[in-house]
Formats: sequence, C-alpha cells, structure tokens
Amino acid sequence: MKRFITQPFYVLVTILMLFLSACTPSKAEAKEINDAASRGTRINDPRQTLAELGFHVFPEPVALPDFTVKGLSGKTFSSSSLKGTVTLLNFWATWCPPCRKEMPSIENLYKKMEGHDFRIVAVSASEKKSDVKKFIDAQKYTFPIYLDEKNSISSTLASQGIPTTYILDKNGLVIAGFVGARDYDDPQLIEIFKELSK
Repeated sequence: MKRFITQPFYVLVTILMLFLSACTPSKAEAKEINDAASRGTRINDPRQTLAELGFHVFPEPVALPDFTVKGLSGKTFSSSSLKGTVTLLNFWATWCPPCRKEMPSIENLYKKMEGHDFRIVAVSASEKKSDVKKFIDAQKYTFPIYLDEKNSISSTLASQGIPTTYILDKNGLVIAGFVGARDYDDPQLIEIFKELSK
C-alpha cells in the first residue's frame, strides 16, 4: 500500500498545497489548449479540457483521506467506496449564495448523467439535518445530499471557502478541483464526465 494512503495528514497537506499553488497549465500548455479549441479540435485528454474550463488540475491524481458522512436519506457514504465510479464531490451550505446559485446545474448534471458510472456526493458543511432537509425539500433537488454537521471533513477539504468541488476518477483519486460557483451542466463538462466514466 502506498505511503500517502496510510497517512491521511500528509494527503491533506498535499491537497491544500496544490490548491494554494493554483495548479494550472503552463503558458505553453494553455496556448496549445486554446489553439486547439479555436480550431475546433477535440481535446482527447479530459485533464487538459478541465484546465481550459478553469479547473485546478492536479499534476498527479491525489488520494482523499478516509471519511464517512451520513445522507439525508439515512444512508452512509464512505470515501473508501469511491473506486469504480467518477465522482463529483461538492461542499456547500444552505446559507451560501454561490452554492445555491450552482445547485440547479448540479441537479441538471445528475439527471443528464443517469445511466453512466457517475455519482454526486454533495456534502453540507456544518449545518443541522433539519435545516438542510427543509432547503432541499423546498427546492425539490434529487441528487444525493450528505451531512458534515461537525465540520470534520469540510474544514479541511473546503478550507478555501465554499462551494468547493472535486472531480474524482474511477480509481477514486482527485484529478481536479474548483473553488467557487460554476455551471456543472456545461455541455463540455458533461462530455468530460462521460469520457471519464467509460
């Protein structure tokens, strides 16, 4: 077993350092991506396309620490079950305007990715179950919602603010992240998720 998997502390430090250093492509790589896009050329590497779309792409895939969160439905989700499915891991809160702004696009993404090896894990940071349930019921969102009521994992993985979102590949490793709100039902992004889920 690799060392970074058995020592979560170092994993967290690695993730945060990568985010703080804003791991974006070099100028040459960015020019190549933009040139390809302007020519209408399909970019085969999903990581390059994610970088073009503004995501922070990690130089190497990163393992998350072990964590467990309980869902509004009562089901428990464990990070140990991440392998085998592409995952959108989103940290949010009901009181956060940018979080609320992007949630309709997450709902659309959830519906459009039905039938693919893809899942959404939306984790409410430091909120009571009753408050989260009231909000979700009112908005009629159907994608899976989980609770981190004690802020035990959100305080580390979303330390740069919320919403914070990670994209994990089918190996259960983080390949990219984004801090702030964005549209997740972007056609290009949906194609990336479909490509990753093959």
